[in-house]
Amino acid sequence: MENSRINRTLILIHYSEIGLKKGNRAYFERKLASNIKKALKDIEFDELKRDYGRFLLYLNENSPVDVIVERLKNVMGIAHFSLAYPGSDDIDELKEQVFEKIREKEFSTFCVRTRRSNKQFPMTSPEINRIVGERIHEALHKPVDLKNAELICHIEIYNKQLFFYFDREPGKRGLPVAASGRVVSLLSAGIDSPVSSYMMMKRGARVIFVHFHSFPLTNKASYHNAIKLAKKLTQYQYHTLVYLFPLIPIQEKIILNAPMKLRLILYRRMMLRLAEMVAQKERARALITGESLGQVASQTLENIAAISESVNIPILRPLIGFDKEEIIELARKIDTFGISTEPFDDCCSYMVPDNPETKAKLREVHRAEEQLGDWKQTLEEIYKQAEVVYLQFP
Repeated sequence: MENSRINRTLILIHYSEIGLKKGNRAYFERKLASNIKKALKDIEFDELKRDYGRFLLYLNENSPVDVIVERLKNVMGIAHFSLAYPGSDDIDELKEQVFEKIREKEFSTFCVRTRRSNKQFPMTSPEINRIVGERIHEALHKPVDLKNAELICHIEIYNKQLFFYFDREPGKRGLPVAASGRVVSLLSAGIDSPVSSYMMMKRGARVIFVHFHSFPLTNKASYHNAIKLAKKLTQYQYHTLVYLFPLIPIQEKIILNAPMKLRLILYRRMMLRLAEMVAQKERARALITGESLGQVASQTLENIAAISESVNIPILRPLIGFDKEEIIELARKIDTFGISTEPFDDCCSYMVPDNPETKAKLREVHRAEEQLGDWKQTLEEIYKQAEVVYLQFP
């Protein structure tokens, strides 16, 4: 992608999955257009146009191309995009336009690839490739390599328009954020939950975060790390709500009244119930967790079933089949791994036995909850104590 600011050039934006939506395609296109504008709301450009399965982002002399490129890389729903140039429909003019741009570049081999959606154009794609390629080869003495070219000149002809470009920047693909509704994510300060939240954003969900802490009985590091993680993830959805709950009141009831081996399961059930209360308020349709089957004691099939039974809302687990190394790789890719590995005290580790229950039976879990007294009132009090943080990007 070129670094210079060039007047009246444009960025040609392609999507992939949205094109398969048939009757709902216009809805997803509007969401994507809205998100592109949100990502660039503090950036100067001329206009964004939707045109034949593409978006045309017209730049001006004050448009910071490098910044725009970095922002577009993180817009969910974009397959790839390129800095492009309008071309002439006269082949002699077109080959000179392409040559003037390509002569500025460093490369050893090249090829020309034309995509001609407009079949009224008088020349075929192979003919255009040959004529433009000959001009470059004869002037620069660079060999053509049709399979492994170091530089590819793409020419697109559609709807009486013609553009050419050289470099493709990959996008995040997926669906535009907010196209699939709202979800509530249980965000710890660890590695897994930020990755699961990111994956749901990539499927078009707007994610609202809830974080639970045991301050002041533990330090406040998880609280601060969770906010830093939410900030990092806000670059994908532009504005974010984070609910921060003090879990100590219900943990104390559990520690004093429930069997030690069930503490972790009861903690998790209470956390899900508080998250469900947030979902009801925010009109979210599902909860998100970072659970991976068998990774820790609370994530056996039996315990997942016992924990899930506490709420009536669907619980989505994007990482359920991933191993730890796969999750770490994704965390590094989205740049949350560094924050997630900063030291913190997890609220669920507070007063948990060395050998927690791994195959919980529902009747035992229900009996343990009955021993807690008026735990519903305690949850209501915790809910009222929630701190809500609003984040936005940029």
